[in-house]
Amino acid sequence: MTSSLTHRTQYPDDGRVIILPGDPDFDWTLAFPPPNWKSEAAKDPDGFAFVVEPGSGLARVATASDLEEYLYGGEYDERLDEIGESEEEWEWDG
Repeated sequence: MTSSLTHRTQYPDDGRVIILPGDPDFDWTLAFPPPNWKSEAAKDPDGFAFVVEPGSGLARVATASDLEEYLYGGEYDERLDEIGESEEEWEWDG
């Protein structure tokens, strides 16, 4: 059995520790949830969602009320504009 204390984080070969937008590894990094997602998700018994912040493209955990604010407060529309989508292109089944 491997202890989690012996697990070493794999950094890029060139020694970088911070990966910023524009870095070739940035998009790959975005494919993973934030490290604190479980503790943030546990704060709301009604559930949670991952939302992507406009501007940075970083995912974050949103509680039910955060998600409502994200969808109706304009952040969602900003993100759709950034990625070249529009809400009209999506058909909602709900």
